[in-house]
Amino acid sequence: MNSLMKNFDSIPLEFYTLKYFFDEEVKEEQDIYVFKIKKQFGTGEVRYTTLQKGLKTFDLNILATRDITFPINCLGSSSLQFLYCLEGSCSHQFQDSNETHLIEQFQTAVVHNDNELENRFIISGGKRLILNIIFVNKEEYFAKFSKDSNQFNKKLKRLLQHIDNKPRYFHSGNYSLKIAEQLKLLIGMEYMNKISESLSQKGRYYLILAKQIEKFCLEIDNNSNTSSLLKVELKLISELSDFIKKHPEVQHTIRTLCDKSNLSPAKLQEGFKFMFERTVSDFVRNVRLEKAERLIQSTDLTISEIVYSVGLTSRSYFCKIFKKKYHYSPKEYKLKNTRTN
Repeated sequence: MNSLMKNFDSIPLEFYTLKYFFDEEVKEEQDIYVFKIKKQFGTGEVRYTTLQKGLKTFDLNILATRDITFPINCLGSSSLQFLYCLEGSCSHQFQDSNETHLIEQFQTAVVHNDNELENRFIISGGKRLILNIIFVNKEEYFAKFSKDSNQFNKKLKRLLQHIDNKPRYFHSGNYSLKIAEQLKLLIGMEYMNKISESLSQKGRYYLILAKQIEKFCLEIDNNSNTSSLLKVELKLISELSDFIKKHPEVQHTIRTLCDKSNLSPAKLQEGFKFMFERTVSDFVRNVRLEKAERLIQSTDLTISEIVYSVGLTSRSYFCKIFKKKYHYSPKEYKLKNTRTN
């Protein structure tokens, strides 16, 4: 499935009003369009993905050289918009109000407005912004859930009851590192081919939407699952998790991670439990197993070489925890993968 370069005139109609911000050539691949920002505004790109009828997502990764006011109601009329800021910050504003709402790094927001009311966000120059917006058309997407009564659909119903009949609505959410982790995987994941990439990415968007809805329902019920950590401390936890993933072979301990981050052992554990629902040691072990699984799939390294390359010293212990996670011994898993390929 090769990517096609198209002229702006051949793209979805809703982007016509945004033509001012983007280059003429647009990259298209299945249900994904990639737009490059014009040099006069900065560098970066915007990805627009159609997940299904009534559900689409908009991902910005932009380094603006000047302030940009970006209209978004054209992308999703009669919709709910679930926003998440992975890096940087931006402000949201409704047309009929001078009030702006700041959306900071790791923060969620939920926006709803009538079709006639312009809805926009403001990007500050000089800072990188990575922002995910999921557009949910209420009539098209939620209609199929109306007859069901499972727990997830009850949450959807409560969400709609909370915002219906309001011409404009903005909910400033709490910080969430769980959603950050899913978006990082979307940005940095390597795939065997384009088909697996598309399926995996779309599945992760659904997971992000489910987490957004669950979080929103908890917050409006005043029962939010929050952390006592400050934003700067959450950012340190995020940076530590990235460091562990890049260097699984290092002998990570509570003491070395505390020294690296200047966090106390209690805050370190709280941060990892909040973000990953794992202790620090569980997180390190899981990272090593996932790295080992990728090495088994993609290299000719022996099992012993893989064990040491991910920071473990006991082959028997590695085989035990690998089988518990993947239901095959490393040798069986390698053989199975070879046959599949």
